[in-house]
Amino acid sequence: MLCRLARNRFKDMPKYFQRVLNLSEPLFSHGLERLEKATGGSGIDVRLIADITLKAHAIMRKLKLDIKDTTAHELYYALNSLVKNGGGEEILEDTDYVLLVIDDLVISFNLIDVIENLHHELPLTRHMVGHGQRSLCGELVGRYLEHARTNEQTTIEIAKMAGLLPESVTCYTKLKHKHNESGKVPKELLA
Repeated sequence: MLCRLARNRFKDMPKYFQRVLNLSEPLFSHGLERLEKATGGSGIDVRLIADITLKAHAIMRKLKLDIKDTTAHELYYALNSLVKNGGGEEILEDTDYVLLVIDDLVISFNLIDVIENLHHELPLTRHMVGHGQRSLCGELVGRYLEHARTNEQTTIEIAKMAGLLPESVTCYTKLKHKHNESGKVPKELLA
């Protein structure tokens, strides 16, 4: 029974990340599975999804939205309204990598995405999520890099093969990881 549950988890986790990051199969699923195996099956992917869900739901509650039946349209315009009214920086401070799928649309809680969507007056059907996607890639790879059982070079190679580290993200992830080890992460790397 436990093996079947673990096997099902490996099948479902890539689907979530693949959807929000817009990555192609089969390389992504295979890469994520290899990263998980490198950590001894520690569930880094599952914990990250749990963190994303907790953060998204906390923000939704602050916005007075019901987490059970809020539509993508309601959430998108509530985030835009939050930023428009000057509350975005405080409330969205720690949500750089939070991307949530509602009504089959990816909604970014990344402050830069929300600001750009508001500034350009983009409708929900044409909204931006790129900053959130890059942050999520960096967070996912960073968590694997920080695990005691992983090898940095191997982790980076697998992440590149899986599509998690395009060149623009590779530098960010390495710098963030390096500064995390020293305990001094410059604010600009956390964005």
